[in-house]
Amino acid sequence: MLKIPAFVPVSNGFYTCFAKDEFKQYSLDTDEVVFKPLNVDYTVTLNGQPIQVRECRVSAYPFNRPWPGKQRPFKQSESAGFISFEADEAVELRVKKSSPFASAKVRPTSKNIAPMIEGDEIVFTLTEKGGYVLEVDGMHHALHIFFNEIRKETREEDVTLYYGPGIHFPGNINLRDNDTVYIHPEAIVFGSLTTTGAKNVRVFGGGVVDGSQEERITEHCYENHTKGNVRLYNAENISIEDIILVNSASWCLALFDCDTINIQNVKIVGQWRYNTDGIDICNTSNVSIKDCFIRSFDDSITLKGIYDCQKPMHNIKADNCVIWCSWGNTCEVGIETWVTEIFDVEFSNIDVIHTAGPALAVMNGCNAKIHDITYRNINVEFCKDQLPMKHQKREYQDYDPEGTPGYQILFDAGNQQYPVRTKNAESHVRTAPKPLGVINGVHLENINAITDDDSIKPAMRVFCHGGRENIQNLTFKNLSLNGVKQNDLSKFSLQIHGGDAPVIVE
Repeated sequence: MLKIPAFVPVSNGFYTCFAKDEFKQYSLDTDEVVFKPLNVDYTVTLNGQPIQVRECRVSAYPFNRPWPGKQRPFKQSESAGFISFEADEAVELRVKKSSPFASAKVRPTSKNIAPMIEGDEIVFTLTEKGGYVLEVDGMHHALHIFFNEIRKETREEDVTLYYGPGIHFPGNINLRDNDTVYIHPEAIVFGSLTTTGAKNVRVFGGGVVDGSQEERITEHCYENHTKGNVRLYNAENISIEDIILVNSASWCLALFDCDTINIQNVKIVGQWRYNTDGIDICNTSNVSIKDCFIRSFDDSITLKGIYDCQKPMHNIKADNCVIWCSWGNTCEVGIETWVTEIFDVEFSNIDVIHTAGPALAVMNGCNAKIHDITYRNINVEFCKDQLPMKHQKREYQDYDPEGTPGYQILFDAGNQQYPVRTKNAESHVRTAPKPLGVINGVHLENINAITDDDSIKPAMRVFCHGGRENIQNLTFKNLSLNGVKQNDLSKFSLQIHGGDAPVIVE
């Protein structure tokens, strides 16, 4: 069986116009609008049946800057597409592009999917559920592919909130105790899902939550001024399943002081605005992230300890995900770590298909005791034609594509004093205390760096500020480069600052 959703441009039975209006501030340098329902670059069939290709905006290059009081210029984004479908059988995709092309690649490369070019079509077959990316002549203007299992039908009377096929404009959806929120695969919900204190909530269905209409109003990402796609405070036993999050105004899916959170089969794509992290886990424990696709502009999955909540963070697991990080860190603990302890954290069975910053990172910027952090069964892909890494700049907003190429970074670890923003009225910024916290016990097993050119030497960086004793027991077991086990780090770029190398290769 194959189920293909259709986009219906109606709201409450009435057709909707997608002209420039409140979005015009983003469009001064272009005739395009921020929200465009369908992509015009690709035409796709699945087992011979046509599917609509949805439009999304993504970051065009890795340029970021401190919040300047207005959103990122629209010209720093580019068009991309996505499709989402359900099947319990193998699916043959035939893809046509509106412009001539010479090459095609499907990621993750670990899936060993080799597309064929037949005339003006790209042809390949998918047999496994999951998230994929088709890149035609490189990484720009990609097609994102979401292959889902067959979903059970959900009736309106079975849930608390039902968003059926079509377009909905609820604005902020305030989640309450015991809510069940269903978003149909043919629905687009313009708004945010938020709560303070709710328990026993489930959000699911396969549809889209779109943040196009929200305007960011402050630099602060901890407070509820800008809500993003999903923002939960002090919540417990929350399940976010099988929805697509696009065009957030700030952090996409953020958890603050929560407990027992399940995030499964969530797709984060179409993120290009400043600080659009994927999933931020702040002062929260007992978190499961599974079977997700994340293409974030800024950090992809990150754990943060914020000054206003001191309780330890533990039992946080991310498994079986595909991740593309366009500017920040991909799978990260830190660098805000103003909590007593962070432990029992595991990233496993993950394909990092692009990363502009470190793919794997443990950074202690405050006084936490960080230990028992595991990275297991991780593939990290590095491309020769990756754009230069450009860090934050205050003095201009234009990107220099001729800049020095950034390091292709596999792993970062370090402790360095990091000022922490707080919600406390006595101070906007608190300086991290001394002595700095420790990192003791980061275990990396079955890590495979995949390069498309022999000149690439993925970097490993360790920053031992405050003394060698602050960072201990960084262990690699079965470290590989292009599938070949490495017995040392000679084929990697090892950079140690502030002490000897606390890295062990087994």
